[in-house]
Amino acid sequence: MRRRRQNGAALLLVLWVTVLLAALLMGVAAASRSHSEAALYGAQRVRAELAAEAGLAHAVAGLRAPTIAQQWVPDGRPYSFAFDGAKVTVAVIDVNGMVDLNAASPELLRSLFQVAGVDASGAAQMADTISAWRGGAPGANFGSRLLAGRLSAGRGAAQVRGPFRSIDQLARLPGMNAALYDRIERAVTVYSGRNFPDASYAGPLVLASLRGIDARQAETLVQQRRHSPAQRGAGNGQAFGAVANGPLVAGYGGVVERVFSVAEMPDGTRAGLDATLRLALTGGRARPYKVLDWRGDFTTSAP
Repeated sequence: MRRRRQNGAALLLVLWVTVLLAALLMGVAAASRSHSEAALYGAQRVRAELAAEAGLAHAVAGLRAPTIAQQWVPDGRPYSFAFDGAKVTVAVIDVNGMVDLNAASPELLRSLFQVAGVDASGAAQMADTISAWRGGAPGANFGSRLLAGRLSAGRGAAQVRGPFRSIDQLARLPGMNAALYDRIERAVTVYSGRNFPDASYAGPLVLASLRGIDARQAETLVQQRRHSPAQRGAGNGQAFGAVANGPLVAGYGGVVERVFSVAEMPDGTRAGLDATLRLALTGGRARPYKVLDWRGDFTTSAP
């Protein structure tokens, strides 16, 4: 009787040990699978990042192509190609088609924020905040003393001492939020030096701000331009509030271009970059471009 009990206890112990070992093996297998999947995703991510950088190289080659037939048009029209199994889509926008934070008038800035969905009062406040941040005089809709107080009490007050050096500084302005910043950051620049953008290269948000039209009309006009041939020497940007005649015609850009490159692998892994480049005017041994700004987390489409 005692021997039977001992045998039963031993059998129960063996069963428990077997269950425990099986659980451990399942855990090890799951962890191994998880590590394998993570390694595979990491490898795909690296391939996608390299493909996006290949898109940048293609853009530089296209912008510097020796003939008009080969030259890329920097008005946001997409260029696609395959690279190492990835689908790469690249768009280039000449910064002359963007709103310069250091040169644009308060009226244009107000219009830009209103087209982006901000009410008239909020748009006026944001325009005056930008003017004060860069050292300009705020507009009549927002008192300078009140504005100075908001800036000195707000985030990044120590940096209110001159022109914008990067569009990232917008995110630190009083009244700015993440959603609004995401809507406008691809429509602004600090590299053109123009007080009004060139409509030949402007995206829908900027074009609507320039012409006083709604975003849907601006989108239609921009798409028509992107499906039309460019013309050497074209440039039909108008001063703020001017009446535009005739269809939009893109040119072949200037010296500073903003490149958006996104690569997508067959499994859906995406990587992209948003880079602002100053192109070299001459060939030879000089570097073909200089990077002025680089963002490596861009995975959406160009404006």
